[in-house]
Amino acid sequence: MNATLIMAFILILIVVATVITKKLPFNFVLFIAPVLCALILGHSIEETSTFIVEQLASMMKSAGFMLLFAFLYFQMLTEAGVFDTIVSAITTKLGNKMNVIVIMVLTTLIGGFSILTGNFTPAYLITFPLMVPLYKKFDFDREAAFIIAQTAMSAMCFIPWGIGMAYTASSAGLDANKLAAASMPWGLCFIPAIIFQWVYFGIKHKRRVGTFQAVTTTVEAAAQQEENQNRRPKLFWVNFILFILCLVALGIFGIAPYFVFIFATVITAMLNYKDNFGEIFNKVGAMYLNILIMLLAINVYQAVFNNTGMVEALSNGLMQVCPSFLLRYLHVIMLLLCVVIIYVVPFQIFNALYPVFISIGAGFGIPAVAIIAPFVCNLSLATSSTPTNSSTYTGCALTETDVQHYCKKAVPVQTVTNAIVVLTAVLFHVLKL
Repeated sequence: MNATLIMAFILILIVVATVITKKLPFNFVLFIAPVLCALILGHSIEETSTFIVEQLASMMKSAGFMLLFAFLYFQMLTEAGVFDTIVSAITTKLGNKMNVIVIMVLTTLIGGFSILTGNFTPAYLITFPLMVPLYKKFDFDREAAFIIAQTAMSAMCFIPWGIGMAYTASSAGLDANKLAAASMPWGLCFIPAIIFQWVYFGIKHKRRVGTFQAVTTTVEAAAQQEENQNRRPKLFWVNFILFILCLVALGIFGIAPYFVFIFATVITAMLNYKDNFGEIFNKVGAMYLNILIMLLAINVYQAVFNNTGMVEALSNGLMQVCPSFLLRYLHVIMLLLCVVIIYVVPFQIFNALYPVFISIGAGFGIPAVAIIAPFVCNLSLATSSTPTNSSTYTGCALTETDVQHYCKKAVPVQTVTNAIVVLTAVLFHVLKL
């Protein structure tokens, strides 16, 4: 066992211990421990700082700036009452038919549609500001809502332009379009799992609240709306049309999210809050700063793992210790365990094992695409259930839930969901054992 592999294990154990014991702030550990490990392995301060800065620059370009302007934009839409108006219209239209079951179905449909943006963060930013007022009105568990939305988004991750597909295809060295075609049947296998979640969370809600109907009165909701001096009911259609144009730009034309949200933020601020936009922007500061710090910390961790040889050392070590009779089904075993594994190990490390799975599968005549296709959609169940992924913090911030508490609830539910998807795939011969 070489020094790099030992250091990789030590770093993983430090992360696992931090998540379990909660003795130290998780983001502080991710900032400090990887750097110390890199220095111990003999990398100079200059070399270590170079690849960390390059990783952070890439992160800010792909996510950091987008998050800033997306948060500002959706905060203004929320303040202007756009989402409250939509929710009120839906509630009025459905009348007595509106209940928690309908809310769960709407969460699934909106979540599945919003992931057409190709990225979980803007998908959360579309889904949750729209639905959170309904969750509150019906006292529906917002952690459960996050799980339901993420499951719907995961089912749609076979889209070729999605960030999950990009990560998977690049890690495995496969063509994204071919992998997308092979992954589409896996998306369909999510249907029984989605229904299972509706039933499960519906039963839990009925036991906790005692009814599927609203638990806050229309009078109270109207009073709360009147208290908000930032509502702009006369500008609803202007704001709504701009919102739809943003969705079209993101989902159909594939324009960079940060570019879309910058323009949307500026236009919305000028239309709605040209005299007090600073007041609205200040409300976003704390949430954005907390998420940005965690995002920076995670990328420091990834930079060290990817640039010090730790990933390669872990891959080679797995080949040496795995019993030969399990090698044929190694990818299936890892698929079934992925939610639990990624709870404590960043998914980028898991992705680094794909070449190992492909190499082993080739020895048994299993095509590379068949080996990797199951992970495209199913791994997304795991990436939303871990405190080591920055998008989890975004989703929890938008649903106003605690990350650690949410993850502890999500891991067992998504593990069962994952198993149902795999079983469905076996029954319909999507996965051939």
